[in-house]
Amino acid sequence: MSVIGIDFGNDGCYIAVARQGGIETITNDYSLRSTPSCVAFGEKNRILGVAAKNQMTTNMKNTVHGFKRLLGRHYRDPKVQAEIAPLPYKTVELPDRSVGIAVRYLNEEQTFSALQVTSMLFTKLKLTAEQALGIKVNDVVIGVSKNMDI
Repeated sequence: MSVIGIDFGNDGCYIAVARQGGIETITNDYSLRSTPSCVAFGEKNRILGVAAKNQMTTNMKNTVHGFKRLLGRHYRDPKVQAEIAPLPYKTVELPDRSVGIAVRYLNEEQTFSALQVTSMLFTKLKLTAEQALGIKVNDVVIGVSKNMDI
């Protein structure tokens, strides 16, 4: 059994594990310590982290980033409206008044909540940790700092 820690940031995430009396930051599949908080959707798959950020300019409308600030907020909140104004991807109001992200995925329009996109990223981070450690990760501690401006 292994416990990892994830520092969830608006721009990037870090994965750490306590080992041999210290804390070790785990590198991703690109040998980087920080994994971008990006999820890209395509015709046949979804891409996460570094690969998603790398194709951000060629797939702007289907590459989701900056979604951390949308978590737990109402779509019509003026601060949310200010956050989504510069985003290149389409956002919509969901039935529960939260923010939905509309993308083209698997050749059809689909809408995901910011929470669903976050869970996609966390799944990738957990897999990265399991591959680096060589064991199954059972428990995760997630650290999220709040930006006081939002």
